[in-house]
Amino acid sequence: MVVDNFENVLTLLAAILGLLGCLFKYIKTPRRWYWLLITFFLADFLSDYYWTIYTLVMGSYPEVSEFLAYFGWNVGYFVLMLAVLSIRSDEAKCFFHPVILWPFLTNIIQFTLYIQYGGIFNNLWQVGTTTITMVLCMQEIMYYVKSRKKGAEFPYFSVIVLLYLISEYGMWTASCFTWENDFADPYPYFTISSSVLMILFAWAAGKQFVKETSNDSGIELAEFRYQMLFQAIVSVLICGASLGGYILAIVLKNTLPAMQLGTTASDRIVVMLFVISVSLSLLVLLLVYVIDHHYAKVRNKKLDMDSARRSRFSFIFTIIITFSLMLFVVVYNTRLLYNASVTEINEDAKDVVKSTAAELENYISVAKTTLRVVADTVELMDRSGASTDDIYKYITDQTRIQSHQFDDNFTGIYAYVNGVFMDGSGWIPPKGYNPEERDWYKTAIAANGDIAIVSPYIDAQTGDIVITFAKSFEREASAPSEHLHDVVCLDVKVNHIQEITEQISVAGKGYGMVLDQDGFVVAHKDITKRGSMSRDIFENNIIGFGKGQFDTVIDGKQSTLFVHAIMEKWVVIIAVNNTELLESVHSQLAVNILISIIIFVLILFFYYFGYKIEQHNNKKVAELNMEVVSALAEAIDAKDAYTNGHSSRVARYTKMIAEQLGYSEGEQNELYMMGLLHDVGKIGVPDNVINKQGKLTDEEYEMIKAHPVIGGKILESIKENPRLSIGARWHHERFDGTGYPDGLAGAEIPEEARIIAVADAYDAMTSTRSYRGVMPQAKVREEIAKGIGTQFDPLFAGIMLGLIDHDENYTMREK
Repeated sequence: MVVDNFENVLTLLAAILGLLGCLFKYIKTPRRWYWLLITFFLADFLSDYYWTIYTLVMGSYPEVSEFLAYFGWNVGYFVLMLAVLSIRSDEAKCFFHPVILWPFLTNIIQFTLYIQYGGIFNNLWQVGTTTITMVLCMQEIMYYVKSRKKGAEFPYFSVIVLLYLISEYGMWTASCFTWENDFADPYPYFTISSSVLMILFAWAAGKQFVKETSNDSGIELAEFRYQMLFQAIVSVLICGASLGGYILAIVLKNTLPAMQLGTTASDRIVVMLFVISVSLSLLVLLLVYVIDHHYAKVRNKKLDMDSARRSRFSFIFTIIITFSLMLFVVVYNTRLLYNASVTEINEDAKDVVKSTAAELENYISVAKTTLRVVADTVELMDRSGASTDDIYKYITDQTRIQSHQFDDNFTGIYAYVNGVFMDGSGWIPPKGYNPEERDWYKTAIAANGDIAIVSPYIDAQTGDIVITFAKSFEREASAPSEHLHDVVCLDVKVNHIQEITEQISVAGKGYGMVLDQDGFVVAHKDITKRGSMSRDIFENNIIGFGKGQFDTVIDGKQSTLFVHAIMEKWVVIIAVNNTELLESVHSQLAVNILISIIIFVLILFFYYFGYKIEQHNNKKVAELNMEVVSALAEAIDAKDAYTNGHSSRVARYTKMIAEQLGYSEGEQNELYMMGLLHDVGKIGVPDNVINKQGKLTDEEYEMIKAHPVIGGKILESIKENPRLSIGARWHHERFDGTGYPDGLAGAEIPEEARIIAVADAYDAMTSTRSYRGVMPQAKVREEIAKGIGTQFDPLFAGIMLGLIDHDENYTMREK
């Protein structure tokens, strides 16, 4: 089992490390194949986790259905096939070579071996999906072999996956045979190989697409912080939940056997571990969803999260994490409290039934001692030759003495000596009464000199239940027909036993009863049930149970019986309805959960209060920033007598285009600010050059052309948002690559700069200049349309044309 545990732990660690590796890759570079690999590892973790933790804690394999046992692994093989399909190069998809079909041939042979040891569906699924995956990997590998001289990339991922599946087949095949010792068994070696290869999946996928992922090298500080945050969160969640499940399983193992539950401890541990693995998998998928929609989108657009979105995201994410952790704590504490409370109740009940049994044993011992003294005296008198009248007188005296001085429930002593029946209470038997036919006589003879307890009976005259203690002794026969056995008996009414029984309870709950070895109800809190048989009360037979706990149904309700034997003849029982028994426990749990909910609501309130304050402050800061930037833009425009209000109008047109593109409010505001500052570089251009009315010299024109570079450098120094420099530096680039300062073309020009370029050109035409007035709207539209594909990005120019067409009154112009 030690080797098996090592293999299981190794496989689980490989699944966890592989999962973390793919998550880290996905956080940095959201790609579909990483998402598929995350799903593969989650599915693998789903089966590996509960299987490994259970074997470590219980020391045996879990008893589960085949579907549950292989569900995670089967899903994983299918997802791995999808990952290989996703990562394959387009060129390899249409490539064929006969060698790629070899997995079909070998795996059919393997299938015929495996089908002898497992279900047909499971084997068909695993062999089928892995065979297709191996063929796809071989297709990629053979394409590389044939095309490597043409520059084909080495198929790292396909090679690693193929080796991994070969190792899996090695494990499956090794498990079908018996090996002399652990060292000769190849199964552990294939397990190690398979685990190492799994860990390399993320590396291999990234290696194969190094060119595509290399574009993400420029990571800003805010992005880096978010990456580290997500990586820390998923690491803590996965490792913490895995360790927490192990601790819970140990606690559950130690507490469940002592509890009264409907299922076995092992079943509950399996279910708990499976629920943990499923919950963790769903939580990780939720994190992937959050990353995909709230973080990767920002990275792909190269836009920083605005403060409002970032604050909102932090608030929601903090609440989710807080709720998850608090839920875990509540469930864990509730489970511990429940276990401790139920165990305490059960122990209290056992103590009560044990002490009651001891009290009843003492009472019975007094009766037995009384009978033994009387029986020994009668035997001595008989052997000494005492007359029948003397013996009868002694029995009569002892009946009176025992009743008055010891216990009035000791109702009478009677004997059958030397063939004569004598009753100390004065009872005269009816004609034809034969003591040797009575149960008390037969039971006493069968006891062979020991004191026997005769089965209780209901006294016909008083209606009381009476218990008879009987003892026999032998006499020497002087004639062949002479009587050889004498018997002395003591009758005891169960009134005192009834009183004790009526006082039995567990913290005021439940009721007690006493049964004999035949199931006869000697005493019961409900006196109407005295004298009945236990089968009339319980749906199960508990006679011979000894001591401990027992589940049964009483009056259609699940109940618990706490049982303890009395001198191996009777049993004392406390019967408690389960709902009533656990009423206080459920109340405690409800209070515990209610307190936790109140705490969470308070935390939520303070989080929300802080969030609203942060939102308010952010709004104030944003307004202040906008005022400062607007003032700066006005100062810039003031340098040029003919461009008053130019920056604010460009910013407004830029925001209008962004709105048409479906940008978020935060992204629109950021573009608006870029538009306001796009000409900030004119600060570095002399006023006489900017306001010169005549034609600029070449030197002066170069000064003008320098303002994008100057503006870019100024705005790059703003550490909180260096992206503001994009519009300033590249708004004079042209789509065909003939612009300045860097001669970028097409998609090389940042999207924001391409938008501002259209807005800037539009305002230049719709504003007064030293050499002309505002151009007619039709002429402006014509110039914008003429510049599509050369000066302007067709998409953004088209949106500008749409805005012009909707501006029927020509309001988009300098006033």
